[in-house]
Amino acid sequence: MPEFDVVVIGTGAAGAWAATLCAEGGLSVAIADRLPYGGTCKQRGCDPKRVLVAASEVVCRAQSLAGEGVGGHIHIEWSELMRRKREYVGGMPERTEQGLRDAGVTLFHGEARFVSADTVEVCGERLHAGHVVVATGSRPRSLGIPGEDLLVHSDGFMDLDELPRRIVFVGGGYISFELAALARRAGAEVAILHRSGRVLKRFDSALTDILVRRYGDMGIDVRLDAPLEAVERRGPALVARAAGSEFQTDMVVHGAGRVPDLDDLDLAVAGVEADGRGILVDEMMRSISNPRVFAAGDAASRGLPLTPAASREAGALAKTILGDPTSWDPHATASVLFSDPPLAAVGMTSDEARGRDDVEVVFKDMSSWFTQWRVGFDRAGATIVRERDGGRLLGAHVLGVNAEEVINVFALAVRHGLTAEQVGEAVWAYPTAGSDIGYMVG
Repeated sequence: MPEFDVVVIGTGAAGAWAATLCAEGGLSVAIADRLPYGGTCKQRGCDPKRVLVAASEVVCRAQSLAGEGVGGHIHIEWSELMRRKREYVGGMPERTEQGLRDAGVTLFHGEARFVSADTVEVCGERLHAGHVVVATGSRPRSLGIPGEDLLVHSDGFMDLDELPRRIVFVGGGYISFELAALARRAGAEVAILHRSGRVLKRFDSALTDILVRRYGDMGIDVRLDAPLEAVERRGPALVARAAGSEFQTDMVVHGAGRVPDLDDLDLAVAGVEADGRGILVDEMMRSISNPRVFAAGDAASRGLPLTPAASREAGALAKTILGDPTSWDPHATASVLFSDPPLAAVGMTSDEARGRDDVEVVFKDMSSWFTQWRVGFDRAGATIVRERDGGRLLGAHVLGVNAEEVINVFALAVRHGLTAEQVGEAVWAYPTAGSDIGYMVG
């Protein structure tokens, strides 16, 4: 039986980074994956999505300024856009494998599962491990409805040779709001069906309300309190049933959430406890029931569904395995929805601040601000959460052009306890989106 100091399951952001750090620290490391190496973010998620969305952003800018000095017909050539995306993704498994080999990691391809508390089996070969790191990511949540097999997942949508004329997105989260805008800019008729009265629950409700209205302006039909009940095929078309209504469509895309991908690991055999959030871990990302096992990313109960967070979690657990016990502090982790326009957040939300006498919430309607107006946008805003005494920034939420970059300034401020006054004292380059920050916190 091969002996390794560390066996890692999963080759995404968390798994590959944990394996690399442990190997560079002098440990013998093996890594296994049943899918092509590289994980979701680089191949089926964040990176290819942004390649596709880049085209949508260009069309959005042109359409927003149509008749305001911009003419002609700017449109998305779907086949060419898909070719560009495939060029980026195509060599990712090989590049990931080479990087791991260069670090001294032993590679395995195939399904991995526990056969004991310290042994993992991959394609019939048993690997004994001093520590096991589970970084298997997530998979689409089962909806349990008739016709679920007719749905397409996000990775399938992002690899379409041709874009259907009519598309229904199920769920009001990241996947639906990002891909719906892309599909609409590419010329499709688009609807989003969401099961409750509020979409994008990780973000500030005042800003998500503005975004829903913005999507309505774009011609995207956002239906709230409309849980998907069934999908059926009628001739060449599909019919999605929700809240007493039928939606004739050519494609239904599953964007209704993801769950940790743990079912095939036989965690019980290793005495590893997990729940719907993932493997139960402590602040060092170590299993609370089997100290040999660690987890990171979407596979961990403390994991945030964000690539930078997964990498930081992997860094913390790798240091711990190498003898330097390190906790992961998720405080002030920024996140971005690449919607149209982007929506970004960090820290405390207005919902979390509600009812607290020591915290105040300030909303700024930025719809008419120069940064937005100059590119033809008229729906934007910011919600700032801060202490009443001293003004220490606790949270920031921004909807508008360049929100994905502005939020990084707030992430730094919130993480290091800066006050609104300190942030406002900065002299920003003007006119830029950054120069709006002083007005947001003022």
